[in-house]
Amino acid sequence: MRKLFLLLLPILLVSCEARLENDVRALFKTRVVDVSGNPIANMEVSATTYRTNRFIIGQELSKFSPADEDFILGKGITNENGQVEFVMLIDGSFFINFNTENYAANKISVSRQELNDDYLLDIPETVLKAASNVQIEFVNTSGTTEEYTATFEYESLDCGLIYRNNTLTQDEDCIFYTMQSTRFNSTSDDGIINLNVFYPSIIEVQFTDAVGNESIRTFTITSALESYEITY
Repeated sequence: MRKLFLLLLPILLVSCEARLENDVRALFKTRVVDVSGNPIANMEVSATTYRTNRFIIGQELSKFSPADEDFILGKGITNENGQVEFVMLIDGSFFINFNTENYAANKISVSRQELNDDYLLDIPETVLKAASNVQIEFVNTSGTTEEYTATFEYESLDCGLIYRNNTLTQDEDCIFYTMQSTRFNSTSDDGIINLNVFYPSIIEVQFTDAVGNESIRTFTITSALESYEITY
C-alpha cells in the first residue's frame, strides 16, 4: 500500500499544481456592442481559465474550489462606450466571459499562442447576441395517430466564439447544434419543445412521419421569448 501511495504521489502533486506563469501578466482590451452596434455599458467582463480535472482512484479532483466556479484571471467593467481593459494572469488557454443575464452565454475561447511577445490581446470590437427562450409546439389537427420524428438546427447557447489569428469568428464546429431526434405524437403532451438559442438567428425544424414524408419549417428569432405552433 505504501508503494502504491509513493507511486501516486507525483501524480497528485502534478494534478493539484497551479499552472499560472510566474510574474507574467497580459493586457486584454475590447469594445463590447450589441448586434445593432450599440455599446453595452456597465458589463463585467472576465478572463477565466479552462477547467482542469483529473481522475485518480475513481475520484475527480478539480483545480477549482468549489468545482462549479472558474478560476478568475482578471476582470473589468465596460464604460459608456462599451470599452473595457484589464491586466490578467496567464494560465495557458483561457475564456473571455460576459457576465450579465442576457449575454452570459457568450464566451470567447483564446489559445495561449494568441498572446505574442507583447502579451497583448486587443479585440477591436466584440459583437454579442442575446439569449432567447423559444417554445415550439406540434399541434395535431389531422387526428393522425402516426408517430413523428423531429430534428432542430439552431444557434445554440453552447456555441461560443474563437479568437484566432487576430480574427474573432464563430466556432465552425458549433455554429448550429442538431439535437438528437425527438419523437412526438406518441402521447398527448409530447409535442412541446423548448430551445435556448442566440438571437437574432434562425431555427430550422425538420419533421418526418412514420412512412418517411418530410416537412421543414423555418423561424427567424428576433426577441427574448418566442413561441410557434406547427400543425400536422
